[in-house]
Amino acid sequence: MSKKKELANEEWDFSVLEKAPRTVIHRALQWELDRELGSGREPFLKSAECRRALATGKGQGSASGVVELGRASDKTMPFEESHNFRIDWSQPREELVNQFGEWLDTQERSGRLMRKPVLGKPRQPLTMLRKMSIVRLKANGYSLRTATAQFSDKKRYVQGLHKINWTTASREVQNALTRRRGNLKSIERTMGGKNWKTGVYRGA
Repeated sequence: MSKKKELANEEWDFSVLEKAPRTVIHRALQWELDRELGSGREPFLKSAECRRALATGKGQGSASGVVELGRASDKTMPFEESHNFRIDWSQPREELVNQFGEWLDTQERSGRLMRKPVLGKPRQPLTMLRKMSIVRLKANGYSLRTATAQFSDKKRYVQGLHKINWTTASREVQNALTRRRGNLKSIERTMGGKNWKTGVYRGA
């Protein structure tokens, strides 16, 4: 075991996000993956974006990646309606599909929509953040045993990490980084070759 290094809580303890809206958790995961890939940003938990998101969501509540802004004024057929939506494109496809499905569920309850099969569950980004916690703890010289002893004030969160296979966590995080790296290359092509670090985090 290598010598343990100092590791700030915001680098690995994501327990504050456990009751956050799903969109905030997804954004945190994307932010932290990008940090691993060299974004140069501070930890998400120290960012102004995180403070705004948690203050707006008050630490809990439903996701808001797909938000209806109201009825549009476009002319439609008798069986049609026009609606305006705000879409948070930092959210993964599965999450946006799930949230739009929830909006459709409200239309079903109003009698506008025939019942359809329920969509599958979205992926669990909080689990991936926990795996990132494990990777960072290991990179700084901690094992499951020494992390439990060192961070006694974070006992509940560390105990949650016991449920995850520490051996496979590194591989799964690496796979997520590989996928994200491909996404960022696509973003750079869309931006005409501009570096993703400035384009993705403009105004963050």
